[in-house]
Amino acid sequence: MKVLLLNLNYRTKLGSSEKISSVLPPLGLAYLAAVLRKNLVDTEIIDMNACDYSEEDITHILGKGDVQIVGITATTPTILKAFSIAKKIKENYSKIITILGGPHPTSLPYGSIKNKSVDLVAIGEGEKTLLEVCNALKNKKSFKGIQGLLFKKNGKIIFNKPRELIKNVDNIPFPAIDLLPSDKYYSAYSKQKKFANILTSRGCPGRCVYCNKLIFGCNVRMRSAENIIQEIKMLYNQGYRDFHIVDDLFTQNRERVIKFCNLLKKENLKVSWKLGNGVRVGSVDFELLKLMKSVGLYSLSYGIESGNQEILNRMKKGQTLQMCRNAVNWSSKLGLFTVGFFMIGNLGENEKTIQETIEFAKSLPLDVAQFSILVPFPGTEIRAIIEKEGKILEKDWSKYDNIEGKAFFEHGQLTKELMERMHKKAYKEFYMNPRFILRRLLKTRTLNELNQQFVGFVTILGLLINRKRK
Repeated sequence: MKVLLLNLNYRTKLGSSEKISSVLPPLGLAYLAAVLRKNLVDTEIIDMNACDYSEEDITHILGKGDVQIVGITATTPTILKAFSIAKKIKENYSKIITILGGPHPTSLPYGSIKNKSVDLVAIGEGEKTLLEVCNALKNKKSFKGIQGLLFKKNGKIIFNKPRELIKNVDNIPFPAIDLLPSDKYYSAYSKQKKFANILTSRGCPGRCVYCNKLIFGCNVRMRSAENIIQEIKMLYNQGYRDFHIVDDLFTQNRERVIKFCNLLKKENLKVSWKLGNGVRVGSVDFELLKLMKSVGLYSLSYGIESGNQEILNRMKKGQTLQMCRNAVNWSSKLGLFTVGFFMIGNLGENEKTIQETIEFAKSLPLDVAQFSILVPFPGTEIRAIIEKEGKILEKDWSKYDNIEGKAFFEHGQLTKELMERMHKKAYKEFYMNPRFILRRLLKTRTLNELNQQFVGFVTILGLLINRKRK
């Protein structure tokens, strides 16, 4: 039995520069591989994105081995690529079992399993499901009864019972990142070139209307501080010193954060780390941020989203503008590199409320502001509302990476023209603001930082010019 796990090639860049883009390790596949390997299943991961591999590269690799299962993880923007490579595999190696998992197949399982080249679809957390699929094939048993799985039998689609979420996430083996090409990953605003991503929780209690929580659910399951430290120590012994915690709930349990920081001190681990995935503004305070900085925190991102309280309420964000201002001010005062995420196109918005978001972003001492136009992904509450009350303009899933800042829907006063125009205006007003430019120059300490500032400025300028031409 041999399993090949594929991370699809979805390379993108911001403007004309790849220097401030990111190529990140597929942590989900590394977790799958760790569980399979623990159970003596020969497993390989090929990160097509990091290695810039084509479909032809994969079929060539398959021709050299004895792979029986190919697992492909797919988001909405990569689902068509997943179908394409599954077709290529079936054309060349018809006996290989293809199984799809990830956000898109979980959101639209029937649409995924109907593809002729897809044999199985795993819904939700896939560790136990994939292991049971391997065991069934090894023992020549039916897939019937494997929870969280869709499969075909005699032309009929069979949907097994949903699988329960893994309750104790401390019991999951650490991700098999040794199977990944660590030298090919890079992340924007990273302190060191070599870094490791760490996931410390699964599930989210939030009810944000734009978010898809079908993989990990709403039931929060947090790893213990001791378990996280064990993983960091293991990676530390492998030469890692920079760690990127990629869940947005790390600060949700204050006691766990304090224990984590105290353990870092006790173990005398001289590391740097960042929280780059949209920390909840209401889950931090000055003393907690000060403690985290004292043990290596250097950067964090906040999911601010809007500068209008009514819009935040409609989004079910569960935060106030004052919470946002407090979190950013505290972080800036401590000298932490601070990123703010903002979203244009939330329900009920108009030109006035979007401008309020722009003004709010400009009023905050942020090092970076990222503005995005809301994308109505399948499986989200907001997509169902737009389909009922508005209009979906884009049906090509491959466009849903939205790198170019396009609007894919219209609803109420939100027209395509308005959202795209205000998106461009947001970047222009924020980054061309003299107060921001002066603040960034005063915080620049090294030539490398100055170079990063210049590259970022040129990239933003290029985006604005290119969009104007279009």
